[in-house]
Amino acid sequence: MSSETDSGVDFGRFGRILVLIGFVTAVFMMLTANRLDSPAADIGLFAVGVVALITVMIGFLIAAGNLYDESVTRM
Repeated sequence: MSSETDSGVDFGRFGRILVLIGFVTAVFMMLTANRLDSPAADIGLFAVGVVALITVMIGFLIAAGNLYDESVTRM
């Protein structure tokens, strides 16, 4: 909670999560493009992108739930 603002949003944690997801996605996309042929690589890149998008959505929902819980407990 060291980088928390008055509203309760921890932007440092959110930034670290985005960087981590971006890095892992980039590594898997490079490996997929390197190891697979063109038609299979297209499918693999799409699959990796979908998994990354779902991971970001779940991370956002967890952060929103945490913020909601903190605001309810302050009342």
